[in-house]
Amino acid sequence: MQVINIVDLNAVIVIVKNKILKLNYKLESLKWLSFFTVEWVIKMNINDVRNEIAEKLETADDYKEIHNINEPYKKLLEEEIKFKPRNIEAYCLLAMVVEAMLLDDEPMDILEKCYEANHDVFSDDEYCMWATCMAYFIIDYYGCVEHDDNNKRKRALVILEEAVSRKSVFYQTYYALGQYYFENKLFDKASKVFHQAYMISKDKKYLYCEAISLLKASKLDEGVKTLESLSAYPLIEDELDFIIALTLGHTLAVMGDIEKASEIADILIDEKYVDFDGADWMLTDFMFTLGRYEYVVNYYDTNEYAESVSWRSEYFYSLKMLEKNAEALLKLESIVKEYEDEICLAEKEMSFGSDDDDYETADEKDEDIAETKEDIVVMKKCYDDVFVNNIKPIKEPYYDIVYECYYIGCPRHSSN
Repeated sequence: MQVINIVDLNAVIVIVKNKILKLNYKLESLKWLSFFTVEWVIKMNINDVRNEIAEKLETADDYKEIHNINEPYKKLLEEEIKFKPRNIEAYCLLAMVVEAMLLDDEPMDILEKCYEANHDVFSDDEYCMWATCMAYFIIDYYGCVEHDDNNKRKRALVILEEAVSRKSVFYQTYYALGQYYFENKLFDKASKVFHQAYMISKDKKYLYCEAISLLKASKLDEGVKTLESLSAYPLIEDELDFIIALTLGHTLAVMGDIEKASEIADILIDEKYVDFDGADWMLTDFMFTLGRYEYVVNYYDTNEYAESVSWRSEYFYSLKMLEKNAEALLKLESIVKEYEDEICLAEKEMSFGSDDDDYETADEKDEDIAETKEDIVVMKKCYDDVFVNNIKPIKEPYYDIVYECYYIGCPRHSSN
């Protein structure tokens, strides 16, 4: 029971407002002890509150609307933790509500107060929830370790490893730690905690993350075996099924199993599967490794996105293997001419900063011209590497984990 001063009558008013807002608060007891004190217990159903926020956010169009949706919940959650400082879920939800409102009260400050109030009495589950949510904000705020001069992000590692040692029941804890390990190239460690995330959640995307970590750790046989256990081809039902099959096929091709890799490629080449961001170029890399050069040339000829110079070595090599050397030279000359024309137009620009101008400043124009000139140099090098130096480009499989929110009870991602 929590004893509060009668001057906190605003809290009582808030509870009445809760009823109006149809939130799941329940006043379990109300007992006058004296003229100045009142004893009561508030029971909050956090899941229902979170789901209600999530439902309203689904139709929010802009920041102002998001702010207005979250504002009453912020007040309610602040009152809840004021009278029940052991409600760790309320602290965590409040932190995410404040984050959504872009307020000065930083979410980490809220979770720091939670730790200060509870670190001596945390149960293992409470600590693990707090640690996972706190790690989310630490990593979000301070970025990658290599850019973290004060090593603030390493605190996330410490608290997540502590949560794992306490046998966290939350799959998000293991996924968060796996992501940390993976981004810091600790692939073997990452594979183990991703597996733990899968064992708790039974969600195949975490087993995929385990497989990717094994492949990055150069444990190709183990990685392929894990991918094969996941692969649903020839049935491809969603984006993850496509990525699993593509990663498996490209890896098998690199390992020399061209027959099996080709079987997968024949299924994936169906256009209905290439409908999400990145699928086209990843599939084109796979086709290049298999030696399907017609597919590669067609992709580069029909996709403006592929005009980037970084792709041209594979394009020129594919033309060479198709004995289209003259076409390759014409393509090089055409692209270089286009770049040179862009430079000439840029050099004529003399006004800056208005809506009708291409550049904000003269320095921006000079940078653009320098970059375009560098593109010409790189483009010519790509051509010479293939036709003069007889170098074959190597396209390694693209290995990356699935990234998602791991904040426990995030109202933006209500499945968490």
